[in-house]
Amino acid sequence: MRIVLVVLAVMASACGSSEGAACPTPNAVECSGAKTLLVCEGATWRGYPCPNCTGGKCDWKGAANGDLCPRLAETYGTCPLDGRLIGCFYSSSADAGVFVESACQACVAGKSIEELGKCTSGRCSCQ
Repeated sequence: MRIVLVVLAVMASACGSSEGAACPTPNAVECSGAKTLLVCEGATWRGYPCPNCTGGKCDWKGAANGDLCPRLAETYGTCPLDGRLIGCFYSSSADAGVFVESACQACVAGKSIEELGKCTSGRCSCQ
């Protein structure tokens, strides 16, 4: 009986993390499938839609206006069109951020603000 319990515990731990489950390290990230990023917020995993999640990292290109985003993405911006930015707006009074579309002079379609070299010391600019 003990062997069966040990095998079941090992199998359960191999299944990976899931939304709402306890997590060990604040701001840790994991992919839960190809379209969900799990972020350790407080002491539990919270899921966010992710256009392309691989290797524990979300490629936010393809994020849509209105999609939820975690605090760790608050400086991220992707350019769906020249001069347009979809960036994560995070308010400390909200439970999660949201991607918002706005004008951005620096935007080049298909690139992120980071790829365009517009971010330094955790701050990004559209200039």
